[in-house]
Amino acid sequence: MQTAQRLRRVVAVVSAAALASTPLLVAPTGANASPASVTSRAAMPHVKATLTKKTITLKGTKGLRPGRVQLSVKGKGTVEIAMFAKGYDAADFVEDVNKFGAKNDVNALKHALARTQILGGFAGGGSGTVVLPKAGSYTPFSLGERGVVVGKPFVVSGKSGSTKAPKTDGTIIAVNGPGWAGSSSLPAKGSLLFKNKRNTGVPHFIVLQQVVEGTTTDQVLEFLQSGDEGAPPWGLPAGMETGSISPGHDMTVDYDLPPGQYVVMCFFPDPKMGGMPHALMGMLEMIHLM
Repeated sequence: MQTAQRLRRVVAVVSAAALASTPLLVAPTGANASPASVTSRAAMPHVKATLTKKTITLKGTKGLRPGRVQLSVKGKGTVEIAMFAKGYDAADFVEDVNKFGAKNDVNALKHALARTQILGGFAGGGSGTVVLPKAGSYTPFSLGERGVVVGKPFVVSGKSGSTKAPKTDGTIIAVNGPGWAGSSSLPAKGSLLFKNKRNTGVPHFIVLQQVVEGTTTDQVLEFLQSGDEGAPPWGLPAGMETGSISPGHDMTVDYDLPPGQYVVMCFFPDPKMGGMPHALMGMLEMIHLM
């Protein structure tokens, strides 16, 4: 049941809530709710985000400088960090999101993506690191079936600090196509580096879904394209979802999942394909957690 609910939730958010950056409306359960413990970032600034139905509150933003920061999230949903272009703000972003969500207005989607850098984020209970690339104003947001929740902007100033990622156990890379590259296997517990290549031209996020050993990407694609609301025969309960990152950015993701085979998917709507989610275009890859 968890597998079917996760996939239906992701597709529903893509269809109903525009940018599809945050597929999660409830915190993950079981193994995927427990991020791996990472102690190597002790000196890194730590921003703590709490999501409620009406707002997002942040702790740890005072005195932040550009560079990499640790981010952890509490609440039912996913919190992401965005930086808007000059002359474009959170109200404009919400308006564009609502237009795309209500009418599948692809021009509104294109308008938002051209003026917004999405820098990553995590579902409730998740953690990792994101990069705040330069001085300026940043806005936390969450996107779900209930619409967009936006928190108070925070200001980053001063000289740039380190953007070097902490040591990780492997990589998942979004590449042009759209498709995936990176590690074919990862430890079952650890931290991964998620990168979105600059030439992809569009944000991507990760849905990591456990599947029955031997499942193929063709089987997953057939189920997704069928629109079947039942549980897929290949699906197992464990999984994990991240927020989105715009092209040319990266984030690290802490995770703790059962060993086994997983399918890597992205459901971000493609503006060149009328808002079709990337997974339905074949952005699927099988990996193993050992």
